[in-house]
Amino acid sequence: MSVLCALAVCAVLVAHLGDPTSGHWHEKVLCWSGAVVFLVAALTATVRLGNEMRRITLPTLGDSHAALVRLTIVLTGGLLTVTMTFSLLRVPIGQLVLGGAVTGVLLGIAGQQTLANIFAGIMILYAHPFDIGDRVNVRSGPLGGELEGTVHGIGILYVEIDSADGRFSVPNSLIQKAAVARIEDASG
Repeated sequence: MSVLCALAVCAVLVAHLGDPTSGHWHEKVLCWSGAVVFLVAALTATVRLGNEMRRITLPTLGDSHAALVRLTIVLTGGLLTVTMTFSLLRVPIGQLVLGGAVTGVLLGIAGQQTLANIFAGIMILYAHPFDIGDRVNVRSGPLGGELEGTVHGIGILYVEIDSADGRFSVPNSLIQKAAVARIEDASG
């Protein structure tokens, strides 16, 4: 990974030697080649860093949390890498940010329920009110009353609960708004 980082830094230096707006072809080639090498090296390093952090945090945080750590690193690093690549190519970033903001608002409105479940899932994964294998009692009006069962899975969108009536995938936003109690084993 350190080789990729060194390559990315060298590519930035090469890109700064060139000028994409210049009339000279060799300056354009320097800038564009440096920017492309930087993009590839930085994205590869970001993905490897995310994978390594997932591997390191997996034993202590569990699969769901470790995957969330990896996703956060890859998304943040990818966004920074793309932004820096545009900067190397002297693309006005302000217009891209404005376009991204408008697109984000439209997608936020369209996917409001999904986003609510994702954010609730992140809160459930960090707050850790229950674990996989715990018996829980969930009380919520939108669920139609009470749901009792064993937590089978905790995902970014749903919590899966095995009950006497079958397996239920309960949206995280409903779990977050519900009263959830762990049922202690009477034998322990």
